[in-house]
Amino acid sequence: MNGEHEFNIRQIQRALRILHKNLEDIPAVFEDGIFGEETEKAVKAFQEQNGLSVTGIVDYDTWVHLMEAANGYIRKNGEPFPIFPYISDEESGVLPDEEGKAIWFLQAMLIAIGEKYSGMSEVSLNGKNDAATRKAVAFIHRKTEQEETNGALTKATWNSVARLFNAI
Repeated sequence: MNGEHEFNIRQIQRALRILHKNLEDIPAVFEDGIFGEETEKAVKAFQEQNGLSVTGIVDYDTWVHLMEAANGYIRKNGEPFPIFPYISDEESGVLPDEEGKAIWFLQAMLIAIGEKYSGMSEVSLNGKNDAATRKAVAFIHRKTEQEETNGALTKATWNSVARLFNAI
């Protein structure tokens, strides 16, 4: 069996597992990349439920219906998708009292950190590298024994705040 074929079977099995969690009539399958009796039985149950020809074979129509059904449950019931904001070279160096989109994310992280740790100054979500934002960043620099900056947003500042945010 080639790798692409096994990958496609795993996709089918993953979709069937999602449907099994949400629909009683779809039998559970193990995601092993092997199209065995267990997978065929689940495919037949899916085909029957969706008015498709009950063959146990995943043809084009079955594939489309299966993926649409699984993706529908993922969109509705799936885990929230994480975002991974980072500071680019253009966004580093935001000076005191300047604005930047990275400051919005920085402030959101600082607000969350401030809810867990006492002693940090309160930050407003305004997208401006204002005095309160700089004071909160200086607090983190002192606590993490990092060299303080002149109030500019640097990659080192971003990384120390992001690490602390991820820890909470």
